[in-house]
Amino acid sequence: MEGKEHVISFLKNCIAYADASIERKNKRGETDDISKWEAYRDYTAHALMEVEAGELDRWFPSQQPELHQHEISTIDLDSLSHQSRSQWLTNLVGPRPLALIGTKSNQGTLNIAPYTSLSIVSNSPPLAIVSLSADRNDRWRDTLLNLRETKVGVLNFLPVTSSAATLVEQTSQALEHGISEWDAFSIKGLESNPLVMKEAAFGLVGEMVEEVDLPEAKAKLVVLRLNDLVLPDNMDKTLPANILCQHGLNRLMASPTQWHYNIDRSV
Repeated sequence: MEGKEHVISFLKNCIAYADASIERKNKRGETDDISKWEAYRDYTAHALMEVEAGELDRWFPSQQPELHQHEISTIDLDSLSHQSRSQWLTNLVGPRPLALIGTKSNQGTLNIAPYTSLSIVSNSPPLAIVSLSADRNDRWRDTLLNLRETKVGVLNFLPVTSSAATLVEQTSQALEHGISEWDAFSIKGLESNPLVMKEAAFGLVGEMVEEVDLPEAKAKLVVLRLNDLVLPDNMDKTLPANILCQHGLNRLMASPTQWHYNIDRSV
């Protein structure tokens, strides 16, 4: 639990700093503030005791154990039901980026739906891939049908807010073909590009350049050639975006903001 170890080290340093400050003030005869420093030291020492005793472990994220620390099991994925396999793979491989993909049909009907099976796979040229599955009735989703017709799609990435999470839940519902989620849930687009949500953190505008069959799957892999970034003027390209992600089968969260380690090169 590296986060806990960092807190323990920090609290110990605070106590040592307080003791040193008290000693300096005593030597100088500056006794007016000593009682405040003693109270601070004692309070910090009590907090340290609670952290070391494990009484506040609920405050810290659990650390994933390493394989050698437990008995090892091997699970045959083909032996699992679809639901069980989805639970394992979604909970193990995450967090996943989440985007509401906006598309438009030839008739001008706007569609938007949440997807997490997506990734940026090339920077030059800028390419993204998205896995688009059929529904339970083996009907292709409107996102794919619209991309086949008009080619254009927008990946709307969302800020970390409860309203954005609610919007993901709403747009994940299956509506009848031809009914627009934009109208059903009062989603507003930019005047310059109606497929870019006003409430998005930023948008990636792309064009479908290839559709690939996924082996043994009721899904298509769509390749989007990204053309435009639509983002706030004050966004910093040197910093990772803080956006809504999926971590677990039904759990939405902020992109990781706790422990991190900077490496010398990108991976």
